[in-house]
Amino acid sequence: MKKLMIIDGSSLLFRAFFALPPLRSALGTPTNAVYGFLTMLIKLYEEINPDYIAVAFDKGRQTFRTELYSDYKGNRPDAPEDLRPQFSLIQDVLKAMGICVIEEEGFEGDDVLGSLSKTFGSSDLAVQIITGDRDNLQLITEHSHVFLTKKGISDMLEVTLENMEELYGYGPDKVIDIKALMGDSSDNIPGVPGVGEKTALKLIAEYDTLEGVYENIDAISGKKLKERLLENKELAFLSRQLATIKTDLQLPYELENFVQQFHVSEVKPMFETLGFTKLTPRLVQVMGNDSDSADEIGGLFAVQEEVSLDDLADSTALTPDFYTEKKVAIHALFDGKTPFRTIDSIYIFNGDFIVKTDGTNGTLLLDVLNGASTVITTQTKDLLEALGTDKPAAIRLFQDNGTPRIHDISLMAYLLDPTRTNYGYLYLTELFSVPSIATGSVDVECVSMVKALFAMNKPAVETVQREELWRLYETIELPLIHTLLVMEKNGIYINTDKLEDTTVRFKAELEEVQQEIYDMAGETFNINSPKQLGVILFEKMGLPVIKKTKTGYSTDAEVLDMLRNESPLIEKILHFRTISKLVSTYLDGLAVLINDRTHRIHTTFNQMVTATGRLSSSDPNLQNIPVRTEKGREIRALFSPGEGFDTLVSADYSQIELRILAHLSGDEALIRAFTEGKDIHRFTAAEVLGKAQEEVTSEERSHAKAINFGIIYGISDFGLSRDLGITRGEAKNYIDLYFSRYPRVKEYMDNMVKEAHETGKVRTMFGRVRELPDINSRNFNRRSFAERTAMNTPIQGTAADIIKLAMNKVESLLEEKGFTSRLLLQVHDELVLEAVNEELEAIKVLLKETMESVVTLDVPLIVDVHDAENWALVK
Repeated sequence: MKKLMIIDGSSLLFRAFFALPPLRSALGTPTNAVYGFLTMLIKLYEEINPDYIAVAFDKGRQTFRTELYSDYKGNRPDAPEDLRPQFSLIQDVLKAMGICVIEEEGFEGDDVLGSLSKTFGSSDLAVQIITGDRDNLQLITEHSHVFLTKKGISDMLEVTLENMEELYGYGPDKVIDIKALMGDSSDNIPGVPGVGEKTALKLIAEYDTLEGVYENIDAISGKKLKERLLENKELAFLSRQLATIKTDLQLPYELENFVQQFHVSEVKPMFETLGFTKLTPRLVQVMGNDSDSADEIGGLFAVQEEVSLDDLADSTALTPDFYTEKKVAIHALFDGKTPFRTIDSIYIFNGDFIVKTDGTNGTLLLDVLNGASTVITTQTKDLLEALGTDKPAAIRLFQDNGTPRIHDISLMAYLLDPTRTNYGYLYLTELFSVPSIATGSVDVECVSMVKALFAMNKPAVETVQREELWRLYETIELPLIHTLLVMEKNGIYINTDKLEDTTVRFKAELEEVQQEIYDMAGETFNINSPKQLGVILFEKMGLPVIKKTKTGYSTDAEVLDMLRNESPLIEKILHFRTISKLVSTYLDGLAVLINDRTHRIHTTFNQMVTATGRLSSSDPNLQNIPVRTEKGREIRALFSPGEGFDTLVSADYSQIELRILAHLSGDEALIRAFTEGKDIHRFTAAEVLGKAQEEVTSEERSHAKAINFGIIYGISDFGLSRDLGITRGEAKNYIDLYFSRYPRVKEYMDNMVKEAHETGKVRTMFGRVRELPDINSRNFNRRSFAERTAMNTPIQGTAADIIKLAMNKVESLLEEKGFTSRLLLQVHDELVLEAVNEELEAIKVLLKETMESVVTLDVPLIVDVHDAENWALVK
């Protein structure tokens, strides 16, 4: 008989989290619950060997049950901070593994389990329900069994129709009636107050059902019990309704949807990032294709033992057709993390033979890779790191004539469509129309991937060239890989003693603010719970309700900001949130990211994340440390020059986006202001208000600053009125005056929107493209957002291109001139270096001259360069 295994994902992930000690990936992502879940899944496959599988998750807390009873599960605290991100992570992992993941709006995962088991359980298909929740015992039938986790996640008890009564003293048909009487504290199901499990069991055993209990109420002994039952009859029936798992959801799934399709090609890179490499062969063993030979699947080339790496390095061993272009595609499996990543194994395909080797013979590998005219990969940065010698980029990125040698297919895909979040192999095979990756053993997967890469090269290059993106690829993005690797390997030093002291101070202040909030509110509550906070603010304190969400009152930052003047409590809550964010994200987060060997933090710079071309960083995200607040500056102050260096140097572009706007629009007044070195905000205020610059007040300058930057983002009169605290009429008048003084700016913005409507996309000054699928949408909000994006992307994207050009040039000069001082970070429009004193003045000159001359605009680029003992002081 075939078997369908359906898993209570939310329950099992929660149990896995508390069953295992804290674990984090190399990037600092919490992973213990996901790791525990996967080990449990492997064991289930070994023991149950299902033919079909589905995993159900709760979709939010608001369900039909909360509509029936608003306090349902209301006593549950928010999930621990390290658990919350793992809910989305496990779903991503399961989907990559080809496992069907199901959530239903307005229902719980249990309702999905119940409906699937009712729909598919039959004499031909056994349903196995995997859960940690005894509520699911009500789903047991002759065709459906429940496996309950007993101890952590490793020990499970199979409960069937045959053994349930022996185990619990009642059958599945009695579960909800017993729960109706005794309630459930974990779900906050009230039941009948004063009736416990023992009494509930006795009543149902004697009267069979809840209706039977009330039909025989006069026969029940015990005056007090009878009174409780009568007084809470309505509550009892409500409790049964809450406890009943729905089995009649009309889910849009056929049995074929639950056929698990495991693709190592998707899972393995994800597992490498998460640090789960040891799980991959176990998963392949229980879920993958049993074939060990690549040539058995889809006519793939097998790993050719008779062709060695030496043969591949020696051109006489290669076929004549190969000599003409000498292309190789490579896919590697890595060990370790930055800055100590190494190659575990590498697959190299030259169009005829696939050679597999390990990373021990790095010199010969470099001979092969540097001997080819083209190296096709998706792993450029990792390969540069693993095969680097004293410097990164031992693999040459360019041929002697300046033509790119490295064809990074993922990077090309990013340039073609920068709005995606993943550029993995499955997407690439679809984008460039090559056969999909075959499944099977690790060798099968890797051989399939490297062969697919080779096939992708031609369509990828042709598409990038046809879309006029090749120049961007070769002049900015490809050289940037080397620059980013240098910064990642350099890392940045953080003073651990100051980090510890700052953490203690911040946490003490957090507790103090929390107590002040409790005192002002007159009770304790979970400040991080929007529901509980909403009750305090809008029901207890009677503050005006600004907006509501599906789950109740909104207490987001925008709402609280609008309520600042309504109660001093609001300021305290905002202060609490600020400190809490800094503690959890940076102070606690930074401590675990300090590398044991370098004593530095090695952030990851993400080249293929933002739609505008801007870089982002992760683990930690150094882009988002607030620089304008005292608390944010205290975080920045923790970063200082490391051993052997004397000072940090910051080089920051001044008002680069406004300068780009002046250049792209060609507005004469705006260009004149920058060319003459005017205070642009004071100049704008004077232009708009028709007064001398020396007569402009600080408030007027502040208003002009808001509109200068707001124009770049397509600000509306509503947005400006909200930002400045003025009426919409005043805001509209200000915007109209602005455009009357800078008419070419208005013309430029209109032209960008018009071009977007006509072509469906916009470009930066350097050709970076962004598709705008909603630009002609009938939905006003989506169309308006696309129009604002059309105005902003060419400006913000051009700024991103310029800072990338600058950092590439700076790094090139640092290496060429043999400086000891080195590049550490790029944050928005700022480069951060650590320098030695004897090179300090030369470094400051190099930064200013290089960054200001890297591109020629109609207005001067200005770079502010400062040095100091820590990152906070250089700004």
